[in-house]
Amino acid sequence: MTRRKYLLFFLISLSLRGYSQSGGSGIFQILQVPAHSRPMVWGNSLLALPESQSDVLYTVNNPGLLNSKITGQYAATYGSVLPGIKLGAAGYSMSKGKHNFSITGVYIDYGTMERLDAGGNYEGQMIANEMAFRIGHSFNWKGLQIGSQLGYTYAVLGPYVSNGAFINVGFQYSKTDTGIQIGGVIKNLGYQVAEFKNAERESLPFEIQLGASYKPLHMPFRFHVALHSLQRWDLTYDQYLESNQVDLNGNTKYNPSATFIEKAFRHVNFGGELILGKHMSVLLGYNYQRRKEMAPSIKPGLSGMGWGIRMKLWRYHLTYSSVAYFPGQNSNTLSLSLIPQFF
Repeated sequence: MTRRKYLLFFLISLSLRGYSQSGGSGIFQILQVPAHSRPMVWGNSLLALPESQSDVLYTVNNPGLLNSKITGQYAATYGSVLPGIKLGAAGYSMSKGKHNFSITGVYIDYGTMERLDAGGNYEGQMIANEMAFRIGHSFNWKGLQIGSQLGYTYAVLGPYVSNGAFINVGFQYSKTDTGIQIGGVIKNLGYQVAEFKNAERESLPFEIQLGASYKPLHMPFRFHVALHSLQRWDLTYDQYLESNQVDLNGNTKYNPSATFIEKAFRHVNFGGELILGKHMSVLLGYNYQRRKEMAPSIKPGLSGMGWGIRMKLWRYHLTYSSVAYFPGQNSNTLSLSLIPQFF
């Protein structure tokens, strides 16, 4: 694809914004789920990394992470989003000249559930699942890695089905002499092609993200930060705020609205990686928005926190992650990548 066609593609993408809702709302929430254990730890966000650290499944988060260093790579992930909800993903990448290509697939199985009619009468069991496929392309222009994806998503809820199409556009800029990488993505610009039977057409979970990665030269630690849901400023919801109180005189005491700082931090995900050598590292992450939404007011536990471990075994890269949504409910995933040549 020429640069002129890429510019046209980008302008068309921006024109679709009017048909999309903010992150966290809309149909096909599988489009918000990472396909790899590493971004799972980092609050579902991974937008910038050194090229040598890339993985084809990272391109689900940002197509700008697709580069020639991972050509010929196979990767797969398996685990649980929550107990009883299974996640699977797979991907492959290749390069031809200055152009890089990828194909990825993500699948979520929600299991079986009871089907009831309008009167609450039992009508048997039904299944529910979602899947998403992405075909990606990227190229490097003056140190800027520019990527795009064309995607298809499909959802099943018992006898009801729905599908949609979408595009993603992303970039990464790497300044190797300082250890800084910067990335950004416009995600889920698309349309619900076929809505569920007897239901209205819904918007896809459109989102804008920016992020950065930094590793000091003589420090065995990598810092990662991402700003998510930038298309919407206020991410607070009334049902997540503490209930209004009534005093002894029967007067209602209303809680103040969220402050500027509170609203700002709702957009930030933090991540870190402690490097224990060439073949092992420990991952840590924190999603502030998830903690505010999911943690109970009493004994919130580790809600919003995540941890993981990465290992390199011969030509294999193995990553395990565990992420706390709320006390006693963790997401646990295992990712495996195979690169057929050493870098």
